[in-house]
Amino acid sequence: MSISEFHVTGGFVFMVPITLMFVILLGIAAFVVLSQLQKKTIGDYWLESIKQIGGLAAVWGTWSTLIGLFQAFGALEAAKDVIPFPVICGGMKVALITVLYGLAVYCVALFLYIIIKLSRLGSKAA
Repeated sequence: MSISEFHVTGGFVFMVPITLMFVILLGIAAFVVLSQLQKKTIGDYWLESIKQIGGLAAVWGTWSTLIGLFQAFGALEAAKDVIPFPVICGGMKVALITVLYGLAVYCVALFLYIIIKLSRLGSKAA
């Protein structure tokens, strides 16, 4: 599945904000790493923003999944026909895309946060 298909399947409105958060997260992480390599002093808020943006991506993904499930169950309730179980499972699978994507961004954010935090502690000790 390509990235564009992934966004369309997960819902463009829900997936694009997570992607924007991921791009911003990578930009801030690159800024912090380049600043450290140049021996510049950076504020702790840059490091904290990495963790907070990752957390926001996870929350946005969870929120999007809950909205999708709410809409799907509303459609199931309104349906007059019996809906086959594979169709329901397919809808559940699609609904989980946003939470998986948001949690993946959060994992990357925590990984970057830990690596940068440890490197800052190591440079202070040296």
